[in-house]
Amino acid sequence: MSIWDKYPNYDPDELRTLTAVAAETMLDGAEGEGITTTVLRLSPKSAAAELQPLFNEQRPGIKPEQIQAALEDPEQSRNMALAVLGEIRRIPPLAERVAEAYEARKGEMAGPALVLLAGAVVILAIKAKSFSFTKEGIKMSFFEAKDQVKSFVGGLARLIPGK
Repeated sequence: MSIWDKYPNYDPDELRTLTAVAAETMLDGAEGEGITTTVLRLSPKSAAAELQPLFNEQRPGIKPEQIQAALEDPEQSRNMALAVLGEIRRIPPLAERVAEAYEARKGEMAGPALVLLAGAVVILAIKAKSFSFTKEGIKMSFFEAKDQVKSFVGGLARLIPGK
């Protein structure tokens, strides 16, 4: 049974681990795009500052504090992580790599909380430009969000409480 078979009914440990390996899998494939593992250690405040301009296109006037509050809220960060994981599930080669990484990691992770990982995986998903799969692994390129991600960002922005 794949971890994807349980979507979206993960317990907190499964979701934390799956979110971490999804972010790491996307980072592993980054091709010199200036996106590094530091994104995995962003505080909710720093992630909110980076996400605010992207969300502002869909929710004009949204404040970084609103995004930060959503990232710090366990239910909201869960919803955002699940939204990103739902998109990953729709790309079979990427979903397979993430599932393999999850199985390899299962039981090992006791580290970063989901509130930190949700911001990282949202940033990575929004900036993802393209994926390619080779025998060596996944290759990804990233860009600043443009028209291609507006509907995805809009969906995430709707998850944030407020005006």
